[in-house]
Amino acid sequence: MNTLGVEPAVTSWNDGEARFLDWTIDGVALRSMEPTQHQTPLFLDDERWRESAVETLSRLLGHLPGHFDDGRVALLMCPLCGDLGCGAYSVEVVLGEDWVEWRAFGWQYDYEPFDPSGEYKFTGARFDRKAYETLLGDLLSNYRA
Repeated sequence: MNTLGVEPAVTSWNDGEARFLDWTIDGVALRSMEPTQHQTPLFLDDERWRESAVETLSRLLGHLPGHFDDGRVALLMCPLCGDLGCGAYSVEVVLGEDWVEWRAFGWQYDYEPFDPSGEYKFTGARFDRKAYETLLGDLLSNYRA
């Protein structure tokens, strides 16, 4: 089983920067696996993203449908607006009885179907469901507060 976590990260662009929590898998930051300026909605200092953080965490827990028509969930999105039309690094989330799998990682836009033919550095991870739900549940509580 893999280990899911979060760590503080920063992304920057021409006239700004954002601090947020990046996903880690076995201690390796997701953004380092697929280098990008995109970020999670788990902002550390911007209240405007609170609703997006709550929605994304709820989607990853299976409480809401995915961001995309095919059920995939956006892990990394545009740091300026969060618009899925700007592209998002997305994943298929599969919930098992005692595990959760993130598979078929890849870039996706909300106006076209996911193209699995891209070459991605990371293809999938399987997490212990109890540890996964504990981490995401704690994050969800923090962003709801």
